[in-house]
Amino acid sequence: MKSHTAEIALPRAFILGALALAIMLLQPGPLPAQTDACALLKAGDVAPLLGGTATPTATPEGGACTWIGATAGRKLIVLTYKNLGGVPGEGAFMGARMGAQADEDAKVSDETGIGDRAFSGQVSFGAVFVVLKQGRLLQLQYWTGSQGTIQDIAALRPLALKAVAAF
Repeated sequence: MKSHTAEIALPRAFILGALALAIMLLQPGPLPAQTDACALLKAGDVAPLLGGTATPTATPEGGACTWIGATAGRKLIVLTYKNLGGVPGEGAFMGARMGAQADEDAKVSDETGIGDRAFSGQVSFGAVFVVLKQGRLLQLQYWTGSQGTIQDIAALRPLALKAVAAF
């Protein structure tokens, strides 16, 4: 009986741990920054996505940058991570992917030619790109105020490419 309980508890513990990591990664938080997130893109890059002149606001540690433009309710959040509490970049990437897939309405797709590994997601708040590059994690969240679409992913992709090149 005890071995059966252990067989059930171990997978549950792994799933709960992966979900906790994914939630942490998909939220803008005070994780140490690898690069100043606001320096990865320029206002001219972001303006077409957000409608007009875009203004960045960085967190004090520089690991998160929120861009706001002229279109109400839309924003772009750029997050950079390193040293994720001893979690290797690959594990953090997989945790973020599992977190994105946890939403039954989300559509997650692998992206080629962006960093070492990348995926995009049409999620409840808009669109997201998560990129693994040389063990570092970069995330772009495009907040539209509604479920993301393939058009949101297409609009965010060029910014993901530019941010990854500067990362």
